[in-house]
Amino acid sequence: MPLQLLQCQTLLLTQRGGRLDVTLNRPESRNAINTQMAEEFSALLDWLMECDVIRLVVLRGAGGHFCAGGDIKERHSMSESLPGDGSDPVKARNERAGQGFLKFQNLPQTTIAAVEGSAFGGGLGYACMADITIVARGARLGMPETRLGIAPAQIAPFVVKRVGLARARQLALTASRFGGQEAYEYGIAQYLCDDDELENTVEQVAAQVMACAPRANAATKEILLAVGTMPDEELPGFAATRFAALSRGPEGREGQAAFSEKRAPNWALATEGEAS
Repeated sequence: MPLQLLQCQTLLLTQRGGRLDVTLNRPESRNAINTQMAEEFSALLDWLMECDVIRLVVLRGAGGHFCAGGDIKERHSMSESLPGDGSDPVKARNERAGQGFLKFQNLPQTTIAAVEGSAFGGGLGYACMADITIVARGARLGMPETRLGIAPAQIAPFVVKRVGLARARQLALTASRFGGQEAYEYGIAQYLCDDDELENTVEQVAAQVMACAPRANAATKEILLAVGTMPDEELPGFAATRFAALSRGPEGREGQAAFSEKRAPNWALATEGEAS
């Protein structure tokens, strides 16, 4: 059923059933993240956290570019002076960005990043935070912060998680740019495609995600993200609790019945049964 979507100026939102396409929409700046975009995206993430209808989020950029990172002009203007009350708007802005990245990583929905054109700084961060990243060969990615006299402060942990510490050091401390092929080889992206095949590849991967049970995907993502953050001795009980709830729930019953009856499962029917 169609949802009442948030009204945004820097994001284009398109719902297709249980899928939401989120397009970063500042093409004049290669979709650089300014304060307004960050606030709108944060509000969207809060909304998604409570939304049971959307099960897949596809993140992309308008105008042939994914995201050029933070808005440097805006950030420079904020750095020029400190308010008289002793607060630091640059620090606050950067910390809010980090909190937003965590929210994106921890969404219950499966997330796909469709990367083309520029993906620098925060754009690279989102490519590393998405559950599934698809990159076009012609994309250009990198961590240019150190050449601007700053640090990739908030995206660094996500890049390390994605590519490992040794590769993250090399990318951050050289500020080197690299293409889609390298992004795939480094492990940033799980899918590599020609530029003109990006849309087809997104649709193929999205169809695979949508064939999975939504509650099962959300629980699986929660278990995967707990690895390395939860003590090993707690993981078996944590995972078993979610497994048992799924197995006894409508999705588990529907999935196992469908397997026995040699038919495709009807996840929509299972979700309706849960709601009732």
